[in-house]
Amino acid sequence: MPKIKLVNIAKKYGVEFDDALSIVEEKLPPEQVTGTGKNTWIGEVGQEILDYSMMIDEITPYNYTGKVISECPNNRYNYVHSKEIGKKVPVLIPARHRGNMVGKTITFEAIEDNAGVSYRFVKN
Repeated sequence: MPKIKLVNIAKKYGVEFDDALSIVEEKLPPEQVTGTGKNTWIGEVGQEILDYSMMIDEITPYNYTGKVISECPNNRYNYVHSKEIGKKVPVLIPARHRGNMVGKTITFEAIEDNAGVSYRFVKN
């Protein structure tokens, strides 16, 4: 397998070139990368590593604000209503905040992965 331009690899996986370049800088040994900028070439071993790296979906958090409505039956969670989401969702609360969050406005993040969406408290 000959060397391939990073531009073509990024296009193949539907990734922005700058994101692909940052992955290359993090994950590949220097001997697998030649050239600079848009003229970056990736060697055979580097291509195999990138095949695995580009296929992994990164977990991305989204921050929301909402008002704590009530505690859930599981005391690790509180129900929070967010106007941005448009419904009430269970939010994971740290142990030190359990029992004293009802009525307060909090910031929380949504973590989306292949299992679904979960929410957890974010310290301000």
